Amino acid sequence: MRVWLARGSPISLKEQLSAQLLLGILSGRYKAGEKLPSVRELARHLQIHSNTVSAAYRGLAARGWVSARTGSGVFVRPTGLQKSEDPRDDLVRTFVAAGAAQGFTLAELQDALARFSSLAHPRSLVVADPDLEFAQVLAAEISEGLGAPVRFTSIKRLLQKPAEDQLALITAAHLAKVPANFPNRVIRLKTIQDVVAGQIRPPGPVLIAVVSRSDEIHHWSLKLLAALGFPPDSVTHHNPRDPKWKDGLASCDIVAADRIAAAELPAGIPAIRFQLVAEDFIAELRAAPVQVQ
Repeated sequence: MRVWLARGSPISLKEQLSAQLLLGILSGRYKAGEKLPSVRELARHLQIHSNTVSAAYRGLAARGWVSARTGSGVFVRPTGLQKSEDPRDDLVRTFVAAGAAQGFTLAELQDALARFSSLAHPRSLVVADPDLEFAQVLAAEISEGLGAPVRFTSIKRLLQKPAEDQLALITAAHLAKVPANFPNRVIRLKTIQDVVAGQIRPPGPVLIAVVSRSDEIHHWSLKLLAALGFPPDSVTHHNPRDPKWKDGLASCDIVAADRIAAAELPAGIPAIRFQLVAEDFIAELRAAPVQVQ
């Protein structure tokens, strides 16, 4: 298990560890049912107090991401992210599990699926998230990967105005906000290893600018950069919604921006354009029988 921790950071070791474990679950790196290292084993590996690991595990368990089994250990709970050789298997599992939870027999579900298939409705894709700016960034990445427009909306609006021809794309963090029978796919996000792959850390102190309209992206970047050893005072946050968001950008050693914010940067500001959605998830969407409109 690869985890980065920065000692002496204002972001506690527990928060750094929790954020990376959760990102590992959201990205699918840690599979449903997988046993995580024991508290003692992970504490020894990371050279931190066992109470820190135990607190991180308890926090994840309280939010439903892992389960602790007495005498057995800590295991990742199912989130809809587990992969198989055929991505269609995951869709069928989700469909059958949701139907069984509502009391339908397998025969009844097969009949409903047959009737639905005969309608041959095309499904348009829509990314939904409580943070509308975050939804827009994810939609832009998926749209670029598919070569077709993908809409975005808030989860609240998605539920207020459902449409028969749309398939919602939602991150696992917010999957519980939609009914079990609501047509959806879980967006797999990149791991921290994937995000920083190929990037060379500059020697010595650096000043990093994170540019995004999304509060969620700023929140995550603060924790993950701290885990990589960058203190909070070396990271500046710039939101194009703010009148003076361009101030200080030219003085930063590294400017990292999402798909949307990168297009708003002033001319002459070189930037690293980071991606959040896993490439293999976009590849699955391209291969799935979903008509993008």
